[in-house]
Amino acid sequence: MSYDIHFLKRDPGQSWDDAMEALEEQANAAETLGRPPNWDGVVSEVRALLGDVSVVEAPPTWEIDHRATAIQVSCYSGEWSISVPFWSDGDAAKKVAAHLRAISEIVQRATGLAPYDPQLESAVTSDEWTADQAAAVFDRVAESFDLRGIVRG
Repeated sequence: MSYDIHFLKRDPGQSWDDAMEALEEQANAAETLGRPPNWDGVVSEVRALLGDVSVVEAPPTWEIDHRATAIQVSCYSGEWSISVPFWSDGDAAKKVAAHLRAISEIVQRATGLAPYDPQLESAVTSDEWTADQAAAVFDRVAESFDLRGIVRG
C-alpha cells in the first residue's frame, strides 16, 4: 500500500473524477514515449530537495527513487505520479508529506499538470491540502498496520 499523487490534465469545470478517468483512458491508449519533457529539470530539483536519489531511465519508465523516505517519482508512458509506502507516522509522516507537496510543485511547474491526491480528494498545491492532513492518513494506516501486526518498512 502506498500514498499516491497523480498528475492530471484538468479542464476548467472538469471534476477530479472525470480527470482521473481521462488519465486512465490515456494510459490505456498510450504508446511508449520518449524522454519526458523537462525530465532533467525534475531530476535536478528533486535531487536538490531530497539529496541522494537514484534515477532509472528505462523507456517507457522513468523513475526517481529516494531510498531514505522510499518516495518514488515516476513517469510511465507520459503519466506522472508520486508514491511512498505507508512506512512512517508522526513527525516522520509530516516530513514525508511536506516532501510530497514540494515534489508536486516541482512536477507541476515542469509539466503543467495538476497534482491530485485521491486520499484527500484534493489538489496537492491548493490551500485545502496540508501536510498535517496527509500525515493524518499515514497515522491512520500505521495504526491499522500496528493493530494487525503488520511490520512497516
